[in-house]
Amino acid sequence: MRSLLLLLGLCLAQPVWARSGMSFLQLPSGARGAALAEAGVALPDADALSANPAALQSASRTLGLTHGEWVQGIRHEYLSLLWGHGPRVLGLAFQLSHTGQLEQRTGPSTEPLGEFGVYEGALSLAWARSWSPRLRLGLNLKLLRQSVYTATATGAALDLGFLFQLHPDFRLGAALRQLGRMDELDQVSTPLPRTLAAGLAYTGLPRLLLSGEVRRVDGSTTLHLGGEWEAASQFLLRGGYQSAEGRGLALGLGLRREAWALDYAFVPLAADLGNAHRLSLHLHREGAR
Repeated sequence: MRSLLLLLGLCLAQPVWARSGMSFLQLPSGARGAALAEAGVALPDADALSANPAALQSASRTLGLTHGEWVQGIRHEYLSLLWGHGPRVLGLAFQLSHTGQLEQRTGPSTEPLGEFGVYEGALSLAWARSWSPRLRLGLNLKLLRQSVYTATATGAALDLGFLFQLHPDFRLGAALRQLGRMDELDQVSTPLPRTLAAGLAYTGLPRLLLSGEVRRVDGSTTLHLGGEWEAASQFLLRGGYQSAEGRGLALGLGLRREAWALDYAFVPLAADLGNAHRLSLHLHREGAR
């Protein structure tokens, strides 16, 4: 228990890192996490790779597909496969952030020389295991690639996390994410968004789940709060708030069936940047969730 509290303390006392890139790595991989304002570090979920690898949950095989619409025509695609066997879960995932039709210029001009695209991706291999009835640990190894016009760079990163059952109704989670580096893109390497997060989830109220998370990245601390209410059988309403720059409220809903689950998230963005949308579909065997 002392080691868990030490890791929690480190999550709240992270040193300052330089402003990072590869920002898609900070966003939730699924619509459920986005609708909960990214307060997912303490929530077991089939889409937990981006929040906490220890929280990966699957009783057999689960296929996850997610599409996200972000600002300035940026799109996010996510594909995941989970295999559950006893107390262990193995996950394989591919994530892509891409945008195109950017104007190419070498100086001031009335007409662009052409167009180019920006592509950033991650191939992940994750593993989670229950070490006791109350403690679950996980790790996620990521191979990264970045492409801007004709320049490319590769890199690798590691995520570590734990999930601890403090009480039948309280769960504590913490994760250290993006431990790694990128090669140089042209002449400068992109710093990864190294992140420390810790949070709690509460399930002691009928048909209601509450979650909260404190996150430290790029020298800034943000607060994330979310709630999920089962409004009807297998129909869920979600909402949340976060103090991250450019984002505040989040809303969403979910529909659960034996063989599939469908989730949607809506996140209005500040400074007239528009709205973000995320849609997730999970196909699984009976009892996989």
